[in-house]
Amino acid sequence: MQFGVVAEELSFTRAAARLGVAQPWLSTRIRQLEAQLGVPLLLRSTRRMELTEEGRALLARARPLVEAARGVEELAASLRGGMGRLRLGTPPYGAHIPVTNSLIEAFRRRWPSISVELDIGWTPVLLERARQGVLDLAFTVAVAPPAGLEALALARTTQELILAPGDPLLALPEIPPAALAGRKVAVFTRGLNPELSRTLFEPVVEAGGTLVEIPDILDFRQMREGFGAELILALFGWVAPEAARQTGRVTRTLALSGGPLRLYLVRRQEMPRAPARHLWDLAQASAKA
Repeated sequence: MQFGVVAEELSFTRAAARLGVAQPWLSTRIRQLEAQLGVPLLLRSTRRMELTEEGRALLARARPLVEAARGVEELAASLRGGMGRLRLGTPPYGAHIPVTNSLIEAFRRRWPSISVELDIGWTPVLLERARQGVLDLAFTVAVAPPAGLEALALARTTQELILAPGDPLLALPEIPPAALAGRKVAVFTRGLNPELSRTLFEPVVEAGGTLVEIPDILDFRQMREGFGAELILALFGWVAPEAARQTGRVTRTLALSGGPLRLYLVRRQEMPRAPARHLWDLAQASAKA
């Protein structure tokens, strides 16, 4: 069970707190387990921890024990007068998405005794953590629902282009990729979400546009002070109005052939913990409204 909790949290600090043990003791126990098995289970660095192939295989076998431990945690919390916690993944721009804010706020009002722990990350990271069981649920963005997880579509958005006043492209109500030939478009770093980057921006490159990858695409101050008028900024529709307001620019929608971008709430298909069921039920009711 100790390895299963460490594998879920990918942090000795969080796992030790969850298990109620000292971190050095827990780290020693995992090293002893690795020595006993003769294979490394975790790849450790100063910045992150991840499972090895052997670690993922062992986690698959350990999951029933971990699920049982979760049940004990929830029972103990209810006996103490609380109901445990909800581990929820959300994108860095989640504060700009109305439905995520309203769902989290409604959940906290209805179940104030359940703590909500937000894990901030881009969609590929959140999906992997959901598949591993580290997260109970996650809000993700894509054109199509992810494979291997149960997905509930909650909202749609557009891909917006933020242009300087007076840009000739503003004469168009919607901008096709072909109109971006010879233009530079600032986009999120491809490694953050390779699949979505290809879907959104390959047509721009094929049309003769140039992509400029920006490590912190949500830094509106950098946009205002460091971007010239000739550079076009690409942002999701949820974020674009605030970016335009802070930078004094104007938005136009980029025409997408693959359909609209969707916000999904995702979860593993195994029996969910009670807090996760509560938020899922709220989300289903919201989606039907």
